[in-house]
Amino acid sequence: MPPYPVHLCVVLHGLWGNPSHIGYVCRSLAAKAGASSPQSRKRATSPTRSTTDVTPTLVVLPAKLNAETRTYDGIDLCAERVVQEIDEELKRIEEEGGKVERFSIVGYSLGGLVARYVLGLLESRTPSFFADVRPVNFTTFASPAIGIPRYDSTWSRIFRFLGARLLSRSGSQLYENDRYLVESSLIAGNNQHLDTKCPPTKNLLGKLSRKKEKAEPLLSVMADPKYSFFKALSAFERVEIYANTVNDRTVPFPTGAIEIHDPFALARAKAQKVASARGDDPDHPLDIRDGGLEVILEDGAAIIKSFEPCTPPSPSASVPSTSTSKKSRRWPRLPLLLRPTTYPFSRPVSLLVIVALPVALPLCLVYLVGRFMVQNRSSRRRIRDMRTTMGGGREGMLERVGVKLREVAENVGGADNPEYALGLDTPASGAETPNGNGAAEDLAEAQQLKQHPAFQALASYGGTDTPPLSRPLIPLPSSSSSSPSGDLSKPLPTDPILSPAQLKMIENLNSIPQMRKHFVYLPNSRNSHGAICARDPTRFAQHRPGMKIVDKWAEEFRI
Repeated sequence: MPPYPVHLCVVLHGLWGNPSHIGYVCRSLAAKAGASSPQSRKRATSPTRSTTDVTPTLVVLPAKLNAETRTYDGIDLCAERVVQEIDEELKRIEEEGGKVERFSIVGYSLGGLVARYVLGLLESRTPSFFADVRPVNFTTFASPAIGIPRYDSTWSRIFRFLGARLLSRSGSQLYENDRYLVESSLIAGNNQHLDTKCPPTKNLLGKLSRKKEKAEPLLSVMADPKYSFFKALSAFERVEIYANTVNDRTVPFPTGAIEIHDPFALARAKAQKVASARGDDPDHPLDIRDGGLEVILEDGAAIIKSFEPCTPPSPSASVPSTSTSKKSRRWPRLPLLLRPTTYPFSRPVSLLVIVALPVALPLCLVYLVGRFMVQNRSSRRRIRDMRTTMGGGREGMLERVGVKLREVAENVGGADNPEYALGLDTPASGAETPNGNGAAEDLAEAQQLKQHPAFQALASYGGTDTPPLSRPLIPLPSSSSSSPSGDLSKPLPTDPILSPAQLKMIENLNSIPQMRKHFVYLPNSRNSHGAICARDPTRFAQHRPGMKIVDKWAEEFRI
């Protein structure tokens, strides 16, 4: 009897994650089509099912080999483990009389980057995995597509310094500190360590002139149209990007949505000033309309249907009364760690945590730093062992994703979060000027920002196609010439400081014609990073709105 057709969908969790974090994604997708579980050894269809049926059996595979601290080992090595699981699942399906004819992959957070590397590995096989398997759905939820962007703040610099060092190879890749494609390897095709520096020469002069060679970080290579990662991604029928617009303290909007501008952070920054001027409760959710941005959501899910600039509040509405002004000065906005809304617990529990901070915080810091160091050492040991098992050194790792050193050599010339990075905790000018001058200045500033081309481009966005801000007509920072997009590349005050490599990644990825972006708006979530995919809706009520987001995605999933 001919094999029955199977649509295999692989789902990947993020950093520090485990399969339970993507449990609701798998359940929602399985419920859509009565998908079979890879643990089940029974066929999901009747043995008499005709192979001419156009609807294949959907099999959902949650990846398991990268659980917890194994995600430290690097995007590339995590992807190697996922491919191992895919091969085992393919074998199981064939033993049960099926044949994978369609393939989809879903990645949450770091899993989105791992998913793109998996595509490079599958595409580079001989023959290609996709030679007789149809790529259908590619989806990421809150995935840092261009790495973790840098902001002009002390906290951003601290997190970048620590993250690149304490998170092993995954940290260095997320912060663009890795050296994935070193120039000397392209020329010599040596078998050195993937992250090595330029080795010193034997003579004294060579040691004195030692310096790092040119090298491309992994994320830049993965977004380059020359390589297998981008080619495989471009072949998918549907490329769906889900990104948080607010309150994601792990993956800010620009990297999650593959954008240069962040109008939502700008609107919240302005709304914070207006709220402070009115003397509002600093722990109360902000009204983004106070920042000059109107957001309309889709029915039944916290996904933005459309958004456009709106008229900010009048100066008189922003001027607090005398009693409110005195109260605002008496109760200044507390630092981040002293706010009950910072913690994902009920208010009484959060207050207990704050009371215990003088003792608990130093102990937690010592514990976390020590744990990170131990885990980092363990990760380095796993990386070394895995490379030894795979063999081939640097050249072998590259050839597994189709990077032929001799061919490439010819082409070589030779969360932190913006809302917290911009110092929004500073007192608003309106709060110090009861006569309304500060609010009037805010109004003038809002009217001026409304004329910014990035805001004007928002008005035409209807939520169904790639939004106007995604136009890949972006000049590099070093370019002094005007771009075809005019002032659209002019930065907003809340925009991250993107490297030339990140700008190029944005341009390349946004050139994929079938890419659709879905902007998620969860203003009442303390940290929307876990809520976007309903990571743990049983324990955390703030994750439950993500269930409707995932359900809506599953409804549109093409089987």
